[in-house]
Amino acid sequence: MKIGYACTPITTNARTNRRILLKDFSKDKFLSITKQNLDDLQKILEWNIKNNIYLFRISSDIIPLGSHEINNISWQKEFKNKLEYIGTFIKNNNIRVSMHPGQYTVINTPKEDVLYKSIKDIEYHCEFLDSLKVDYTNKIILHIGGVYGDKKLAKENFLKGFKKLSDSSKKRLVIENDERNFSLDDVLDISSKINIPVIFDNLHNICYGDNSYSLKEIYSLVIKTWNKKLDGNMKVHYSEQDTFKKKGSHSPSISINSFLEYYEEVKEFSPDIMLEVKDKDISAIKCINALKEINKTLNSKAYREEIENYKLLLLQHDKDFQKKLNSFSKGLIEFYNYLDKLLLSPKDIIGFKYSLELAFNILKDHISNRESLYFKKLINEKEYEKAKVYLTKLVKKLEFPPKELSYYISQP
Repeated sequence: MKIGYACTPITTNARTNRRILLKDFSKDKFLSITKQNLDDLQKILEWNIKNNIYLFRISSDIIPLGSHEINNISWQKEFKNKLEYIGTFIKNNNIRVSMHPGQYTVINTPKEDVLYKSIKDIEYHCEFLDSLKVDYTNKIILHIGGVYGDKKLAKENFLKGFKKLSDSSKKRLVIENDERNFSLDDVLDISSKINIPVIFDNLHNICYGDNSYSLKEIYSLVIKTWNKKLDGNMKVHYSEQDTFKKKGSHSPSISINSFLEYYEEVKEFSPDIMLEVKDKDISAIKCINALKEINKTLNSKAYREEIENYKLLLLQHDKDFQKKLNSFSKGLIEFYNYLDKLLLSPKDIIGFKYSLELAFNILKDHISNRESLYFKKLINEKEYEKAKVYLTKLVKKLEFPPKELSYYISQP
């Protein structure tokens, strides 16, 4: 079982989503930005390994304007050595990667121009994964698309669109249930006709709300769509509802109690779990550590380091948090439960101010005098929320910020 996250880590500011505006497109700019994206992909994968994360979704923006007609540059040849180097790193470290085209990539559309662009976009994603020379267990995730007033016809159009894909794209494609158009049953039905795997998304299933299947019943159905040898381990998406936002919004962090309840129900299937959550790799580390503790493979150093990482965030909500930490005896899961409850509570004004000042002391040697003066001005004016937002901007300038700062800015 692997646990991972999507695209943009929090604990490093390496990123792979640099873009180019159409009006600014040139070969030199394209080569420069693509090189930066690929260099940072390598850094992110190396960083993930250090944090025991072996599942990762690569951003669709890794190759700027990768499927746009303006881009006639043979990036596969230009970056052949770099792409194969990254691919070798992925294979040597048993990492599993995926990609997820955006909401406008729909192969069941009734519009020919949209279908053409959608197929081109899927082929771009496939070409990227193929250029890494990774096998077909590394997937491209796609939603079915729109209903367009006739669900039956929309399903049929998806099957027709699928037939127009290259053989490699067909082998990489997996389909996911969504929250409003195509339910789990719909996706299973389509899967049975073209023999491709289904990605089960728990929050989408809850939002759609058309069945009362247990998780074990769902997993028993979904795992049948996965060919272990060709497709790899069954992969699923796990997320939780943000209690303060509209239905379907991903939570800021994963609740360890909710995740472990989910895990207990599905562990016999040993799925690879992609977390869809705002704090990205931080929640991935959290869930990985919890499972290690359950399996008695978590070392005491990891326990101490993780608590240190959260101290500024804890202080923001409770100036007396240290007294409570000293009373914990059962390990990280107990600590994570305390953390999850604390993050739902209002900020402690005294603790909030102190946490900002401590964060500033860690950061001060990495910022300019002007930035330092402005931050102090916000603190003196008791504009603590604005100070946190400004501090977040400053931290994001650092390539590898201290972890306690990354954890601190991961939550408002």
